[in-house]
Amino acid sequence: MLNTTSMILSHHQMIEKKQSEYYMFLAEKYPQNVELFIQGANENLKHMDMAQRAYREGVTDAFEVGFLMNTLDPNNYSLMKPNGDLDKSVNIMIANEETIIRFCEDAVKNSSKLLPDVLSTFERIVKRKKRNIEKLRKLK
Repeated sequence: MLNTTSMILSHHQMIEKKQSEYYMFLAEKYPQNVELFIQGANENLKHMDMAQRAYREGVTDAFEVGFLMNTLDPNNYSLMKPNGDLDKSVNIMIANEETIIRFCEDAVKNSSKLLPDVLSTFERIVKRKKRNIEKLRKLK
């Protein structure tokens, strides 16, 4: 169970990295869309770095970041590896992006207010992911 801000950030890093790997897999599989998929992979890595940077900047030795109001179960935020044809793969990537959005929104709702930069970063990531979903939908 995820019950601290540090645990939330670690899980976020893991799912963003995995989604980035899936984008790279699709870039190799569908070279006609390589630019979009590489851009998606890079965006996931940027989101991962944004959240980690906000966390590092907000945490000092002066205070503990605290526990979440409600723990989050990481199993509720699993990603699927894209498979099948382009249409099916794109649908899976959209579902994965929606899962990451849900994770970020749940983290914001349950996180300590001691790290407002982390919370606002997750909110920015959600907006960016919604734009990524629109780009993916154009492939359908």
